[in-house]
Amino acid sequence: MKKLLAALYALSISAFAQVGIVRSSSGIHVPSAKTPIQGTLFISGTFEMVSDGKAPTIDGFYTDAQGNTTELDKNTPSNDETLNISFSVLDNLELGFSLPFHYDGDIPNADVKGLALGDMHFGGKVSFPIISQIYVGFGGELFAPTGSEDLGFRPRHRWYIDRYGDANAYTASHWALNINTYFSIDLGDILAINSHTGFLRDLSTQAYYLLWGAGINLFPEKLFTPIFEISGETPLHKTNAPHNITSSPLRLTPGLRLHLPYSTDFTISGDIGFNYFKTENLENGIPVTLKSGDQDLHYYISGSPNFTIAATISKRFDLSWADHDGDGVIDRKDMCPGTARNMVVNPRGCPVDEDQDGVLNIVDLCPGTPEGLIVDYSGCPLDDDADGVPNYLDICPGSLAGAAVNDSGCIVDDDGDGIDNNHDQCPATPQTEKVGEDGCPLDLDQDGIPNEIDQCPNTPKGFSIDLYGCPLDFDGDGIPDEIDHCPNSKLGESVNKNGCPADADMDGVPDTKDQCPDTPHGASVNINGCRLDQDGDGIFDEEDKCPGTPQGAPIDSLGCPIDSDKDGIADWQDQCPGTFTGAIVNNDGCPINPRHNLNAISQRIRFKGNDTTFYNSSYTALNDIIQMMREHPTMTLEIECSASDSEHGTALQHSTARAETIYNYLEMKGIHKDRLKFSGTGNKLPAIKIQRTGESETIRLTASIQEIPESPKK
Repeated sequence: MKKLLAALYALSISAFAQVGIVRSSSGIHVPSAKTPIQGTLFISGTFEMVSDGKAPTIDGFYTDAQGNTTELDKNTPSNDETLNISFSVLDNLELGFSLPFHYDGDIPNADVKGLALGDMHFGGKVSFPIISQIYVGFGGELFAPTGSEDLGFRPRHRWYIDRYGDANAYTASHWALNINTYFSIDLGDILAINSHTGFLRDLSTQAYYLLWGAGINLFPEKLFTPIFEISGETPLHKTNAPHNITSSPLRLTPGLRLHLPYSTDFTISGDIGFNYFKTENLENGIPVTLKSGDQDLHYYISGSPNFTIAATISKRFDLSWADHDGDGVIDRKDMCPGTARNMVVNPRGCPVDEDQDGVLNIVDLCPGTPEGLIVDYSGCPLDDDADGVPNYLDICPGSLAGAAVNDSGCIVDDDGDGIDNNHDQCPATPQTEKVGEDGCPLDLDQDGIPNEIDQCPNTPKGFSIDLYGCPLDFDGDGIPDEIDHCPNSKLGESVNKNGCPADADMDGVPDTKDQCPDTPHGASVNINGCRLDQDGDGIFDEEDKCPGTPQGAPIDSLGCPIDSDKDGIADWQDQCPGTFTGAIVNNDGCPINPRHNLNAISQRIRFKGNDTTFYNSSYTALNDIIQMMREHPTMTLEIECSASDSEHGTALQHSTARAETIYNYLEMKGIHKDRLKFSGTGNKLPAIKIQRTGESETIRLTASIQEIPESPKK
């Protein structure tokens, strides 16, 4: 147990210390650097008892002036009682005093037993905040020699023992002055650290003493506050200075404070003297010559008792006379501390309501409201129709807001037209006249012409009108001048809603001149409103992708010339329209190689007389066709022949026979019959046509076979 306490002592001594009698509202032995708020009265009572169970001397005896030795009882009681009172004159100035009483029990063969007054103490302290949580303070203490010199055995303070060892138990026998500095760190309801250093001077012996201490308070605003402190009293005598330091009182003080209701605290604490942790002997003791009683007594005591316990009950009273809100009621009696300055309040400091309408005077706009009336949030009687006459005086409660009313809340209408004076813009209207909401004769379209004579009662607002209330129309097209975009239209001309000539198809040509009234929107038209086709190919200009096509030239749906055989020469220029794909042609569209031109080949197929027999030269042409069809496996051939040398009745039969002869020859040479087709055309030979479908080509060959009559036999 001693080792544990020694460890606690070693940990505490380096940072926390405190000394003095129990008289503080913060900590146990020494006040905080802070002072209570102005008007705070602090009263505390403390009982402290030495209970270490040892004799009050180190060697267990004392010696009188004759040299007689007396053994001492180990259980001699010794205690102190202290009454402390302090008062905060200002928020940063505190004054107070302490009244101590001491008691020592029976000491054998000595008449020192008894209870008596100790040295009274007067003190004062000023406090200064450094920053929001750090405070410093300065104080002075005056000790008056009011204690008894005849009673007591144990000296209560180190400065009661002078440098020569002479002492009284209950008094220093001299006036003493102590100058203190205080330092505190206040972390709200978590932690408070207090420290104190003082220099005490015995004003008679001119001796100096260092009083020091510091402590830590955990959770100072909670129900329980643990407290740990260390304190000391050290003489500053030059004589035997090392011994004075080692034998000086030094104590560790743990404690617990209980915060009770009504600003009352109960604190229990214990002082553990430094001698508790070391062996006592005469070398580290303090020699004392006690002057109390009838004779001097000589003995040795330790620097401080080994162990004492103390209990303190304290209470704070708020006697402040401050009035921070300036309402004439001091703060401690003010139940409404945030009242605005100069506000009328009751004796408890709360705003008053003189007319008892539930609205405080400070915000009551109608402070004289009759008792019992229902009022609004501003304290004024209710006025449901907002006519300025409160309900309890209003005999016409349905008045419109803003209407002119009399003192009874009824509407005032001097001309009797049903419109109150405030809203009547024509206050002298005859009673028989029908009026509008403004009190003026009715004019529904508000054009200035009364309805009775207004021939156009729905004229739009702002339009210029004639004497009969109708909009002006300068050009007589039925469109008022204000919205007529074409104010000079010809009389009788059809116009649109803007007063401009009508153009139904919106092509820019008025309907009266438009010969094509249904032209699509956006199309180019001529002066007659008809669509343009400048190249005459039947495709309108806006759709014609090839606008310069010669008239009569075959074209496609986009207006571009057709090139049926894809040889680069348009059909209208192509003199050889049956050219095969890939054949090289001249500017006329004819293959440069005549063997690639079916029309040229057909001119070389001839029959003898009125017969179906070929001339020998025809076989060359036929073989060219066979070669061409072999080179173009997808090629089909339609053979058409005429027979102009036959009679009309037999021409068709004759021409068909010739076409079949060509058909049979080509089939005999290996051309499949599915690729061949033949027909006769009689006396007339049709035009050549070429068709292509997909990758295959269907070539209709119309061979104009010139008959070469046989030469007369010679």
